[in-house]
Amino acid sequence: MEFLIFSDSHGRRRNLEVVIRRQVRQPDAVFFLGDGLSDTDDRMMGIPVIRVRGNCDWSIGGGQPVAEEEIVTFEGRRILLTHGHHQNAKSGIGGLIRAAVEKQADLVLYGHTHTPLLETIPAGTPTASGVTEKQIILFNPGSIAAGSFGTLTLTAQACLFSHGTL
Repeated sequence: MEFLIFSDSHGRRRNLEVVIRRQVRQPDAVFFLGDGLSDTDDRMMGIPVIRVRGNCDWSIGGGQPVAEEEIVTFEGRRILLTHGHHQNAKSGIGGLIRAAVEKQADLVLYGHTHTPLLETIPAGTPTASGVTEKQIILFNPGSIAAGSFGTLTLTAQACLFSHGTL
């Protein structure tokens, strides 16, 4: 399965559309990680969009509520989608790791910092909330408003993230 990952569009819907159009193969879904909900729809160019609310988002289209976090499962992996402000992502990754452990997530996709990041936390890593029982991967696509986005390819055997720019 293939996914596009966006965060922090802040009114630049066109950037989302440009990246979607440039894809060689249509992704299975788009993950939108907040701060620009009004730039997204439930489907964009025929692709389903799974989205969460950021600290600059309150509602979309007539007050329709959007969750601050979502857990989705693809290819046997639990994926936590969050904006990152509730986990204090601007102060470091500790809160994101804690959230992953609490929610038994394998992957955490977040935004908020506008800085691309890919970090693997190995199983057995000591944290403030104990030792991690399994590997956790943290991924931030950066800000699509600044031209940064991410991709994720998932199979039963592999998990491949990459960062891209406009």
